[in-house]
Amino acid sequence: MAYYADRDFFADDKLIEFFNQIMAGNLDLSWYPADGERPQARPAQRQRGLTYADCNLGAYGYDAIPEFLRNRYSMAARGSQLVPGLPDLGYSINRKSDVWSDNVAALYEESKARRWAPAVDIGWNELAAQADELHESAMAQAATLLQEVSLVALEAPSRWVFYINQEFLELKSFLCAQMIDEARHIEAWRKRALVSGQGLGRASVAAEQALKELLSAETYPEASLGTNLLLGSFSLAMYRALAAVATTPADRRLATLSMQDVARSVAYGTGQVRYHLAHQPHKVVALSDYLDRTEHTVIGIAGSPEFLEPLILLAAGSRERGALARGSAFARRWFETAIGDYLERCERSGLAGRRGRSKLAHLVGTLST
Repeated sequence: MAYYADRDFFADDKLIEFFNQIMAGNLDLSWYPADGERPQARPAQRQRGLTYADCNLGAYGYDAIPEFLRNRYSMAARGSQLVPGLPDLGYSINRKSDVWSDNVAALYEESKARRWAPAVDIGWNELAAQADELHESAMAQAATLLQEVSLVALEAPSRWVFYINQEFLELKSFLCAQMIDEARHIEAWRKRALVSGQGLGRASVAAEQALKELLSAETYPEASLGTNLLLGSFSLAMYRALAAVATTPADRRLATLSMQDVARSVAYGTGQVRYHLAHQPHKVVALSDYLDRTEHTVIGIAGSPEFLEPLILLAAGSRERGALARGSAFARRWFETAIGDYLERCERSGLAGRRGRSKLAHLVGTLST
């Protein structure tokens, strides 16, 4: 639905006359000086430059954001002087503990400091020289699924960023950084599938059904828990596995750089749940119930044949029976470790007792050896 300003500025004779007077040098200066605090931000560390943490000062700082934002629904920058007539942008997420994490400003700064460019930071010529068809077919299939995962990891924050009050500007900046990270992953893994001449593999029905469920979370706390902590934990594990089985420095670097990006999402997701439950402890019931319903998606994504079988082949190096047994053992240890890491993050975030409640934990004991 279109929004129209409260007047046609071309038809506002008073404003046009005011404009002409200013252009003639007759300044009004009603804005000067603004009635607000005047702190002076300074970089705490010269080599890092001026960060958001350095600007966490008085009314301008994120520590000053109240738990409930009332009458602050315009696009006015936090700390600026508010005046009558500012438009309401319709923000519907206005409670700090629904979105905040104590590490979000630092994670945003890190996302800028550790950015990388797939076009030039990966040794594509090295990968183009690969001749092992089995290895390259498996890698192309894994890369295909990782693009599906990255697309949803990009679209999840984009779905929510508009609804979050702009007073949480550090958080919104981080969500945008997440989108850039995942766009980078889509680019990088698409190129990985194409560089050796294999092309993309097969889309995964199981993974896409599971990813759609995660994308359709009803509240932001659920969305963050599902995409950042749950999906993020297993995406991190998938990249770690590919780094472990890499046969070239270029593949290892690609997986490692992807890991560092996803690690930020996992760190935010863990911190966000912790902050949320510290301020709204009764929500532990709702989030635990959400995970009860949603953890099955991990099997559809990381446990799908479109990822698990390529991983086994990459670890095995051949289709010989003994090699496949070693590859299967690697995949089993990888999956068990991934579940353990995820459950440990749940405990640290305030979801106590998850290990005893999770069907994923029970699944570990049923894996064939």
